Amino acid sequence: MPPKQTKKTLWVDCERCNCTITSNDKNIHVELNCRKDQIKCPYVEDKKLYAWLVRGAASPDGVPKDAVLVHPSAGMLIGAVIGGPLELTREGAPKLVKRMWPSKMSAPAAVMLPAADLSGAWCSDNKKITVSVLQGEVQEATYLSVRIKNHKLEIDISDILKHNFRNYFISIGSILVTYYFGKKLEIEVTNVKASTKSSNSWYVTSDSTIWTMENDTVKNVNKRLINLGGVDDILDEIRTLIDISFDPEVATNFQPTRGLLLYGHSGTGKTAMCKYLIENISCFHVEISGPAIFSKYFGETEATMRILFSRATQNEPSIILVDEIETICPRRSAGSTEQERRVTSAFVALLDSLHEQNSRVFVLATTRKPDAIDPMLRRFGRLDKEIEVPVPDRIRRKGILCSLLSNLSHKVSSQEINSISDLAHGYVAADLINLCTQASLKCIKRSSKVIQHEDLIAALTIVRPSAMRELLIEVPNVRWSDIGGQQNLKLKLRQAVEWPIKHSNSFKRLGIRPPSGVLLYGPPGCSKTMIAKALATESGLNFLSIKGPELFSKWVGESERAVRDLFTKARQVAPSIIFFDEMDAIGGERSTGEAGVHERVLAQLLTELDGVVPLNSVTILAATNRPDKIDRALLRPGRLDRLIYVPLPDFETRLQILELKLDKMSVSDDINPHSLSCKTEGFSGAELHALCHEAALQALEKDLDCPAVTMEHFEQVLTEFKPRTPDSLLKVYEIFALGQKSG
Repeated sequence: MPPKQTKKTLWVDCERCNCTITSNDKNIHVELNCRKDQIKCPYVEDKKLYAWLVRGAASPDGVPKDAVLVHPSAGMLIGAVIGGPLELTREGAPKLVKRMWPSKMSAPAAVMLPAADLSGAWCSDNKKITVSVLQGEVQEATYLSVRIKNHKLEIDISDILKHNFRNYFISIGSILVTYYFGKKLEIEVTNVKASTKSSNSWYVTSDSTIWTMENDTVKNVNKRLINLGGVDDILDEIRTLIDISFDPEVATNFQPTRGLLLYGHSGTGKTAMCKYLIENISCFHVEISGPAIFSKYFGETEATMRILFSRATQNEPSIILVDEIETICPRRSAGSTEQERRVTSAFVALLDSLHEQNSRVFVLATTRKPDAIDPMLRRFGRLDKEIEVPVPDRIRRKGILCSLLSNLSHKVSSQEINSISDLAHGYVAADLINLCTQASLKCIKRSSKVIQHEDLIAALTIVRPSAMRELLIEVPNVRWSDIGGQQNLKLKLRQAVEWPIKHSNSFKRLGIRPPSGVLLYGPPGCSKTMIAKALATESGLNFLSIKGPELFSKWVGESERAVRDLFTKARQVAPSIIFFDEMDAIGGERSTGEAGVHERVLAQLLTELDGVVPLNSVTILAATNRPDKIDRALLRPGRLDRLIYVPLPDFETRLQILELKLDKMSVSDDINPHSLSCKTEGFSGAELHALCHEAALQALEKDLDCPAVTMEHFEQVLTEFKPRTPDSLLKVYEIFALGQKSG
């Protein structure tokens, strides 16, 4: 029977130097005369392991991400416990603290770390490493700030870092390695705070640790935001409110505003203004957005929000930016979910706590739809100050354009910038940026580096105004020259619409108020709608066209809302024209019975025409065939106070209409426009166009290869084609005109 083998001893003591070495290295250790300034022979002395580092792959399954793999025998010699902190030092590299995890994957004296988690001198080979148990109590980090060493990342990834480095040991100067979209990021810890003071310089992170990135890491993106211009008055007002809320002495006398709601059309620069202020005030800030904080797990969304508010209060004075607040705190309705109600209640409670704790924290919230926010937020003590960022008027557009062009190489004079500003009705700040971008592309296409006035003019035909996108119609290129005759009518319309805008100083000097609205009435087919389109084209104003039935809805209140939204949009994009076609469908006389949707819409329309909110630079243009059916309240001064009769065309007007139409047709030399004009007494403009159309069809009936329309074709059509405007309707117009004069 062979002798029983004894268990091999991994470590032995050296009798000469009293250190502990591996049994395999004992002979080498003796040959080197117990030298400890080399790495050929690892050893343990005074509870410290002097060994070499093995850079391996990722940690095995079940092993903590921040673990260091140590052989169990070596761990016992230095007094380590599983999961306990081990301090790793190496010449020329910052210290590391990792969790001890036993592993027999390598030699007894080897220490293994994932290569992907190492940076700097820790990535090199053949350097001695010292491993020992970290002494002293490790405090939990309540706050830490970091910066990215090797990249200029233009986004705040503090939430990602918090998730990736939970329960990690860190100290000031520690380097954390993570990967972001394939980029290896080296994160340096620049500051750490704990709830209590400790002599130990190491801390451990937790779920409640607040992570923040230094401003210089992410502020580069703010500098590349739109160049702010034309909003100095709004910025000054917001800055004043923030300064007051940050003043501790003010809070002892009265309750300052700690919440501001910025609202306005998309693209007006609400978020850019907030970030501009945050950068210039140079204070701590936190950003909250709905998609970033919402979680499917119960209570986690509210917890995240509390952490963000806590981060702001611990670093006061600070600003909390809540972008698109309607996604976080929507108006409550029957369809609201339980999570939405909980999140809204939590947000309201956190806002109230800012006053209770007298925190120097200011909340900047932005929204495109203020009515979509829960009303609880819009009272005193919460978001108690509301400022509208309007669609830029001519002066603001000029300021934005000047600011944008200042960073571009251009040869556009101040006078030319004024003209561009006048033409850019309804353009918000984002549109003006797009305008300059398109102008730059035009400049590049013609192989130039300098933007000219012509480039901006060409870009105007490409960029559509955002503020008009919901209601913008493609107005045909109709000119006054396309409408025959009616010179007196054209002059009256120009006086009512163009003059008040282009010659406003003259109106102010004489102390007169331009007409609020113009009603075009007359027989069907007399070019009332075409005249309105020509007016929109010639004046260059924003043109909002509404047909009567479009405003009516079967849902109670929706029709009135449609009217309010229409006038709100017109005010935003002023100077503008609202054109109501078939006005009698909207403004018909009210009945004496119960008020229906028609009466409610009319009442809303009357309120908008001369209500509390003035119609500055907004002109109402309406057209109807039956003015006698329109409610008298609409026709009084201050509403549709300019009544213009569009009659059946007279001889001269018919002649011009026929000449314009015949110029576009292939006709023979025997066509006599004067004769046709004499024979078409009582024809409307539409009927004259129909006459020419029927004559052309008559020619094609006889010969599909007919080269031209002759007078004979017109004569044949005139034998059957008669005017369709009845005398009874013309009598209605006479009676209506007499009634207006007598009234």
